[in-house]
Amino acid sequence: MNRRKVYQTLTSILLLHTAGVAHASFNSSYQDGAALASALAAVPYEGTARIANITRQRNGELYILDLSKAVPLTQLKVKPSTGRIRIIGANLITEKKERIAVKALTNVTIAATEEALASELFSLDTGIASIEIQAEAMGGEATLDLKAISNKEVPQLSLREEMSCKQKLDTILKEKLDIVQRWAGRIDASAPGSIQEKYAIKEFNKYVSDFNATLKTDKASFASTEYTLTLLNFFAERYNSSRDSSAAETAYKSMATETFNVLLDSAQSELPCRTISSEGLTNIALDFQKKSETAKSESRAGKLYETMIIQIAKIIPPQYRRELATKSLDFRQADTEGNKYYKLLLASKPESFLKSTHLDMSLSAYTVAEQALVKEVQQMDNEKRYQLIVEFQAKYNDPAHFHQETMMKYLLIISEQGTLFRIVL
Repeated sequence: MNRRKVYQTLTSILLLHTAGVAHASFNSSYQDGAALASALAAVPYEGTARIANITRQRNGELYILDLSKAVPLTQLKVKPSTGRIRIIGANLITEKKERIAVKALTNVTIAATEEALASELFSLDTGIASIEIQAEAMGGEATLDLKAISNKEVPQLSLREEMSCKQKLDTILKEKLDIVQRWAGRIDASAPGSIQEKYAIKEFNKYVSDFNATLKTDKASFASTEYTLTLLNFFAERYNSSRDSSAAETAYKSMATETFNVLLDSAQSELPCRTISSEGLTNIALDFQKKSETAKSESRAGKLYETMIIQIAKIIPPQYRRELATKSLDFRQADTEGNKYYKLLLASKPESFLKSTHLDMSLSAYTVAEQALVKEVQQMDNEKRYQLIVEFQAKYNDPAHFHQETMMKYLLIISEQGTLFRIVL
């Protein structure tokens, strides 16, 4: 094959491979097929995808883009075609199921009026199987366009609808609950002890088991926090109003328990589709506390809510510590956090779960403040240190509003005397 034919063949390949991809320009200066092939290898290939109707809910939702064939990627570029979007985080998922964080697309906000935002360059030889984008629309309707760039071949992207948090389990669970309720009604309509009642109970229990199995084992999508709480409260009410030792009593208790366990698990595992902050968990526990207080004495629902409050209270402080670790607070910011929860602690009723919860949270924030102060104090002059000593000496002398042990720790750090320093009060 002569050079002219080689050139024509490679040019045809080039046109086929770059159709719908990044624009590339070639000139007639290539003298042979090897030079053109080398230039062809250097051309980046772009695959595009669009995520429409980005959620406006706080902390966003997780959107997953699958590659039809795993290929190495060199970079990502994102740009809203409409609206303004906060990208909370992004990850590349390799064909070996390894998760690689995209640092440049972490906690950034971009609007349709701005230039496309490019990630850092990736030097990965391994194939990328999917891309995760956690995004939140800031205001009105928003759509995100994404480009995946590779030096190997065109990445073919598709939104994994069944994995998108937007495709929630709410509708599926509602349909299954409707069937459960239908058979519950048939039990009530049956004569006690009749064959009709026994058959209805059998079918009722079967659909209850199916509901619980769907709630627990479906990993493709998750019911929203709001609907999960709605279900939980509904099951608690039905459990409370059911006849003693009836099929309904057993079933609704199991459904309430399973629903709560799913909620608890999602909070502890920080599932991207159902992120619940420490503040959100506190609000849930407070709502349960109101329901428990308004329930009749010795009621089933009241005891159920009391048990759930205790379990939620245990996971609020660890969740708060995880949140603190991601904030990079300076001394003043962390001290403000500590003071906020210490004041809430002082205002809490002695019997409230918030007493120990707010104590733990305030001490966690104070610890972060102490660590930040150790670093910041090295940059302070004597005047600045003295002013801080005056401030925290006064706070130490005000135990009704400030945590004395922490105020003393601040004073020791600022004075650089460590544990050997003693203030004469």
